[in-house]
Amino acid sequence: MAEWRPDAGLCVPVLNERDSLPSLLREIADALAGADYTVCVVDDGSTDGSAELVRAAAERDRRVVLLERRTKGSGCLRGAATRAGLEWLLAHTRHRVLVDFDADGSNLPSELEAGIRQVDLLGSDAAIASKYVPGSRVLGRPLGRRLASRAYNLALRLLMEPRIRDYSNSYRFYSRKAADLLLRFPAGYESPVYLVEMLAVWLANGLNVAELPTVYGDRRGGASKVVSLDFLRGLAGALSVGLAYRTGRYRL
Repeated sequence: MAEWRPDAGLCVPVLNERDSLPSLLREIADALAGADYTVCVVDDGSTDGSAELVRAAAERDRRVVLLERRTKGSGCLRGAATRAGLEWLLAHTRHRVLVDFDADGSNLPSELEAGIRQVDLLGSDAAIASKYVPGSRVLGRPLGRRLASRAYNLALRLLMEPRIRDYSNSYRFYSRKAADLLLRFPAGYESPVYLVEMLAVWLANGLNVAELPTVYGDRRGGASKVVSLDFLRGLAGALSVGLAYRTGRYRL
């Protein structure tokens, strides 16, 4: 039997992350040495040279791809970037596992293989790098943000599935089956609320969603794209998704 090796397409949404991108791309290459992978960097209109940096990296390494979006909305469009990267990876690659990965350094490339293995070998349709399972650590986050995250996730656990502890972390791994299912539903949100919608679709249709321990760090450079108004809108949107889940809107 041939030795297993990771096979994955990574979606990395970017908006003004030039400071963290060089080390991130190096660390991904190190973590996936010997793997079959593609890194699809989805640039949402960066003005700091992020796109140019990725374009240069793509010229050196065919596994790196730059997807440039002409953004039309306002606020943090993390969800729309995720959807665009997902669609590109499904259309242009045959990777068995897809990964959603933050560009700001809060996600560790060293955890990639474990997440890919969980989906590709251990039978999960999707896996979340969860901040709230035993073995996880959260580093460098102010107390206020930690409390807000706890409250956000508690509300969603009450509305949706209590066994899922982290609805908000975007570091995720999923099969092509799970990705294809997402595309059968129109995206209701362009914001990070789409990450909650993804889980609503999977859970409503009986997919096997696992959670893995993670070390969640503070961003390495640049500034967060989420402001207070984004958080309030996001909370309202997430609660709306939770209520829609209870009424069966996300079931096929």
